[in-house]
Amino acid sequence: MFGKSLLKVAAAAALVIGGAVGCSNSKESASRDTLTANVGVYPPGPSGVNKPRVGVPAFSVQTRSGLADLFNGGGGGDPNGLAADQMTTLLDASDRFTVIERAQLQKLLDEQNLEGIVKPGELAKQGQVRGVDYLLLGKVTDLSVKKETKGNELGLAQLGGMINLGGADVKKTETVITTSCGVDIRLVDPTTGQLMTSNFSEYKKTDSASSMGVAILGANAESNADIQLTEDDKGKILRLALDDALRKSLPKIDKFLRNQPVKSASADAPAAPSTPAVPVTPAGAPATPNTDSAKTASVKYCPNCGTANPVDAKFCSKCGTKLN
Repeated sequence: MFGKSLLKVAAAAALVIGGAVGCSNSKESASRDTLTANVGVYPPGPSGVNKPRVGVPAFSVQTRSGLADLFNGGGGGDPNGLAADQMTTLLDASDRFTVIERAQLQKLLDEQNLEGIVKPGELAKQGQVRGVDYLLLGKVTDLSVKKETKGNELGLAQLGGMINLGGADVKKTETVITTSCGVDIRLVDPTTGQLMTSNFSEYKKTDSASSMGVAILGANAESNADIQLTEDDKGKILRLALDDALRKSLPKIDKFLRNQPVKSASADAPAAPSTPAVPVTPAGAPATPNTDSAKTASVKYCPNCGTANPVDAKFCSKCGTKLN
């Protein structure tokens, strides 16, 4: 009898544990990637303003000093270009600019021999970029992504206070990630180097890996240590930080758009043809002689060298050719 009771208790305990784990997994699946749900969703910008043409060169992405570069390994993508691609997408989503594709921006720089005008994160020299009003320059500093493992234990030994099954426990671990960095974005007129608007923000977020929607490479990474991420997850982490920075910058950007200076016509735009003024002769007034015609009639051009000579000259003053 005692053995059968023990089996029933164990079975009940298994059902309780299974139900608890099942509920936890369902909840985790439901909340997965919740942090990125509103990325790129911004309030509308000011109405009735011009949308400047903006290009985004490569950012400067720096990891925290003394720590391993979390962008090494797991694909080895370029974080500078990755951050610029992410910001290009977010700027377009903000619906406040006419955003130049990164490939098109590079093509414009190449065609205009402006290869050295920018370097990651800053304007190297001034110069007009035909087809672009402003450049958005950016830096990501002290970037780190750390993990911490937390455990939730359920002890069968204390289950209902009914019976001790040898102290067996079940542990469910959850990986918590802390992401932190500083993001500096600046809107610059490349022609003058003038800073139009800027913002620096600190980003820090601690949440479960499932809520962030990221997977960690190397499951045995120590707690409180930098981790390696997949290529997609590198972009996701940067997107979270850049979205936060752009969102905080929108009030300044909107103020700039409302008061943006009038830019001169782009050098690549054709100039409007000028129409000469036609003089109006008042009724009854004598006609004014055409000064151009009068001027032409007062000179005689050499048929040999084209030099203008007085109308009464018989020979060219330059080459000596006889004039009719």
